[in-house]
Amino acid sequence: MPEGVKQAVIGVWVTIGLSVLSALINKWVGAVSTGEFVTSIIFYSIFCIFPYKLNKGSNPTRWVYAVLVGITILFMLGGMGGEIPKADLVVSVLMIPIEIFILFKLFQPEATEWFSRIK
Repeated sequence: MPEGVKQAVIGVWVTIGLSVLSALINKWVGAVSTGEFVTSIIFYSIFCIFPYKLNKGSNPTRWVYAVLVGITILFMLGGMGGEIPKADLVVSVLMIPIEIFILFKLFQPEATEWFSRIK
């Protein structure tokens, strides 16, 4: 596995960790209900599939991740979800450069070659 892919996988774990931390903060300060908190945690636990599958060399996962990140960034730049909790806003702003780094590493030539070789 290329070093860039390893770095990208670590980056994905970091973004998931930051998202869980944000959910915890939101719950502690009362910005979200218990149901919203549980839904968020379930959603983030499902996202744990991404670093696992990327680590295994799944090219479709790489593309799905890229599309989801792109859609998320577009929504953020478009101002969707204007009434989001402050912790989510701060984490979202912090995660944009991390996500760009992840995508950059996942689509480097050596990463593309590696993903195309793995079946």
